[in-house]
Amino acid sequence: MDINDIFNEKVTNTTLNPSKNKRKMGAAPSLRELKSGGYGFAEDVSESNKRARPSGAGDDAETQDSDSNSDSDGEGGRFFSDGLTTHEKGVMKWVDHMEEVDGTLDHISVQRMVLRLERAVSRNTQDRIKHAEEPEHFAESEAELDEAIQRLLMLANDVQCLRTLEELGALPTLVGLMAHENADITLDVIQLVVELTAEDAWSQEGESLEERRTVVGFVASLADNEFFEMLGQNLRRLNEAAGSLEGEADRQGVFQTLTLVENLVSLDMQLAERAVRAARLLEWLQSRITTARAAPDEEGTAVDSNQQYAAEIVSILLQSLPRLRNEVAESTGFVDVLLNCLARYRKRTPTDGIETEYLENIVDSLCVLVAEPRGKAVFVGLEGVELLVVLQKQHQHVGRLLSLKILDYALSPPPPPPSQETQTGTSPASKTEREIAKRYIDAMGLKYLLSILMHHGKGGAQRLFKKHPETDERAINCISWLLRLTDRETPAHWRVLAKFTPSAADTASWKPHVDRVVELNIAFAERVREAEDRFDGDAHESDGEDDSAEERYLSRLDAGLFSLQMTDIVLAFIAADDQVRERIEKQLRRKGRSLAAVRDELGEHIAAKSAKSLTAAETLNRGGRSKDQAVSEMQLSEVIPLL
Repeated sequence: MDINDIFNEKVTNTTLNPSKNKRKMGAAPSLRELKSGGYGFAEDVSESNKRARPSGAGDDAETQDSDSNSDSDGEGGRFFSDGLTTHEKGVMKWVDHMEEVDGTLDHISVQRMVLRLERAVSRNTQDRIKHAEEPEHFAESEAELDEAIQRLLMLANDVQCLRTLEELGALPTLVGLMAHENADITLDVIQLVVELTAEDAWSQEGESLEERRTVVGFVASLADNEFFEMLGQNLRRLNEAAGSLEGEADRQGVFQTLTLVENLVSLDMQLAERAVRAARLLEWLQSRITTARAAPDEEGTAVDSNQQYAAEIVSILLQSLPRLRNEVAESTGFVDVLLNCLARYRKRTPTDGIETEYLENIVDSLCVLVAEPRGKAVFVGLEGVELLVVLQKQHQHVGRLLSLKILDYALSPPPPPPSQETQTGTSPASKTEREIAKRYIDAMGLKYLLSILMHHGKGGAQRLFKKHPETDERAINCISWLLRLTDRETPAHWRVLAKFTPSAADTASWKPHVDRVVELNIAFAERVREAEDRFDGDAHESDGEDDSAEERYLSRLDAGLFSLQMTDIVLAFIAADDQVRERIEKQLRRKGRSLAAVRDELGEHIAAKSAKSLTAAETLNRGGRSKDQAVSEMQLSEVIPLL
């Protein structure tokens, strides 16, 4: 007989179910009388308290009456006999327990719950030792242990009681249960910690810093008792295989474990990092994101729900924990795994929401890693640039657009350390960024990048563009970086300019490209202007002056100021050709703009990067862009070296 089947049966039988075994009762004794009588099973109850049996009833009648549902069974005497079924005994115990635990939590109620837990653990341990080969004999004590753990969930309503739990020495007991032979008991403990660390438990109305500190202290004490190590061991013993008997419960256990990690990231970064290292979680995640273990209701899907959640946890950890991110960026194995996951979508598109979110999390993780200097080098060494070009060839697949996000991060230099800042506050591009730009151009990536910029494609391709409106900004960013990262007298730089300037071999195809850049420049400028007008109108009505400069600058950034400046950079480079310059000016004049405005915006961009705060950056703008004489008196071509 399977122990899990027995365990589940006992839990069901001890659940109050008013629809079964209904009996009509007369004047039953009160709960206080039952309690004083030992749940109605005391041996010392006098005969005078028992109801007399009907005359003429023999042994057969006694047996029949004990199982009967008729009214003649007596109106209260059965509670003091051995005629109760197992279900009825469980009902009475449940009623008694609910009397003991009222709606409030205090030291006494927590102490009672801990005492019940200790008794349940002790009894279950004894039963398992005594009946090691007979699971049915310790199934009842296992059900009581499960119930005792579930009762502790009430502590999530008042996390201040966690201090009492710790003072009573219950934490070692909980950690010890992580090694219980029955995985369901272990999962109960994990669920308990998940509920206690959930943001709802410590961040309710009138958020209290003290509540958060209490939960942090509770988890730290668990960690001191090697809870995280046990968590990692338990994670590896769970079997998510679709055909296994424990599959569904174990899949839920994996989900709860990942939820706990996510809770810890929100609660305390140091605790989250400690948990990841102690449980060796990255090793497990690296394996899990590559393997689908579909549940029965997920058969036929390429990605299961826990696989998607594992990819999400990887993305969260890399974005939230800097030291962990640096270590992973230097790990060739982890970056290689992420690239292999991405490579699956060279010729296919996710089929459902779970798979779409999975792919987006993989892309986000790669973006975080390639933003690090070491991550860029590993990315280049694993031929990640060439993979991006392959993805961009596929017009009908979403990987084409998502790969553009990775390219944007890979080309962008990381923020400089204070000791390496230049006079303009920019980070000098390293050899790695220049190598990425050169390899992308050599791999014929420009062809596909311009195709994305021009929104080439029909049907599914156009639907993808509508779902990802940020594509235009990504494409412009990449073009601006390709122009800046290639030396002006090299073939790679000329190949980029050739897409926007006329030549003897191509006298027409450059025009749509230039028109598209100007179109985006005008659109971004209009959005920024509307944001400025809206902010100025709101500020006039509220007459507020505190932090108005910083807020105004942030509102302009949200509206697309950075993308506007990126299109300005592209226009500055391609306007060196007289024919292109004339076409640009003509297009800008139609919307009331000019290259002088482009130059002033570039001056603001250069000045803002050297500003010490957002307030200072906005002050430069509101003081008048022409106020920056160093840029306003330059020709547009002379501004380029400052970019």
